[in-house]
Amino acid sequence: MGGALEGPAGMLTGVLTGVSIDSRTLAPGDLFFAIRGPRHDGHAFVADAFRRGAPGAVVGSGYRDRPAALPETLPETTTGRFLIRVSDPTEALGALAREERLKSGVRIVAITGSLGKTTTKEAAAAAIGAERTVFRSRGNLNNRWGLPLSLLAREDEEVGVVELGMSAPGEIRTLTEIAVPDCGVLTTIAEAHLEYFGSLNAIAAAKGELFEAMPPGATAVVNADDERVRAQAHRFSGRHVTYGFSEGVDVRGAAYAARPAGLVFEVSAFGGPAVSVSCGLAGRHNAGNVLAGLAAATVLDVPLERAARGVAGLAPLPGRGTRVRLLGGAVALDETYNSSPRALRAVLHEFAALPAARRILVAGDMLELGEDAEAMHRACGEFANELRLDLVVGVGPLGRVLAAAADALGSSTLAAEDPDEAAALLEGALREGDLVLFKASRAVGLDASLRRLEAPVTGLGGGA
Repeated sequence: MGGALEGPAGMLTGVLTGVSIDSRTLAPGDLFFAIRGPRHDGHAFVADAFRRGAPGAVVGSGYRDRPAALPETLPETTTGRFLIRVSDPTEALGALAREERLKSGVRIVAITGSLGKTTTKEAAAAAIGAERTVFRSRGNLNNRWGLPLSLLAREDEEVGVVELGMSAPGEIRTLTEIAVPDCGVLTTIAEAHLEYFGSLNAIAAAKGELFEAMPPGATAVVNADDERVRAQAHRFSGRHVTYGFSEGVDVRGAAYAARPAGLVFEVSAFGGPAVSVSCGLAGRHNAGNVLAGLAAATVLDVPLERAARGVAGLAPLPGRGTRVRLLGGAVALDETYNSSPRALRAVLHEFAALPAARRILVAGDMLELGEDAEAMHRACGEFANELRLDLVVGVGPLGRVLAAAADALGSSTLAAEDPDEAAALLEGALREGDLVLFKASRAVGLDASLRRLEAPVTGLGGGA
């Protein structure tokens, strides 16, 4: 990690139990990294970190204010705190994570893509976990701070499965250099963050940094069903493993079917016999995510049959397809974690085939799509009309554009300014047998509509 130590050198031996970038959640013994983020500067919380038990802090070289908890002079005999001054605490955090990752010998699977990263991460961890001990990145800790924290939180697991996220070119390269993956998975290229990149090709180039930055002995896992992913594969000269439902791929899915309890399909690897796969996830898009996880497991030499058994317990994550009981006996599909045109179309395709008295779409804004955002929302509204949904509710400025496009073609629609108004429009109108899909970008807060319409949980009465 480097840096200039200010304080007794002996303090660096045997006192550190972990790392933290948030003084509020810091545990005694954690080394505090003073990160400058978009909202807060960690240097303002060094004193608080010391009060909470941090033995030391990594700070920028320009940090001048000596916290009250740090004596003006630190003789070798003191048991006080120390500072490590570096040019950039964020880079130092990444360097420490890389050092520890290489020292440990743990095998790393790194996953990126516009869609499906988290579900693929869970699938890969479950598949590999059938044979090896595994840690995974927590939540969506997938940026320059979250990835190092995930790597440094490892205990003694044999394999780590991590996500790599991005908001600008160059980020995936930086994260790949920190993670040093043995296996890199690129899932999909889609419109997520289009506003910041300008084109799908630019998004593909940024995501493809994964392949370019991987070490030569790694393996690239390539979604052969996505032409933009395939086009990035040449950037890695080492071993490739392809997956998908297309013919001629290394890890191939077939015979996909939707079931009330989830999805079912068959998978074969490298020309071997087919193995049945089933889990609690829904949708062909999620079958692709599971397939990616199984492909990663084969790279780590997990037998396919064992890997398939490992994913059997997969279930939807919150906001990614969970079912919620609503007022009036209706059922919601909660897809409020995020949305994009491609993701919405994939979910709608499955939604339209589900049995229901009425199928209702509650669609909020899909954000970060750039100058073509309205056109993309109109196209999704037209697609919703093709599916003959019983009602389309548009929420927010762009959600209302979507609903208007469906309305112009004959669909029954409603429009709401915000999630609260959407809930008010539906309250009292839902009935037994209705299936309601809620989907929007996370920042829209569409989950607030769902929570307002959620049926109260009734406890089990008990008598003596």
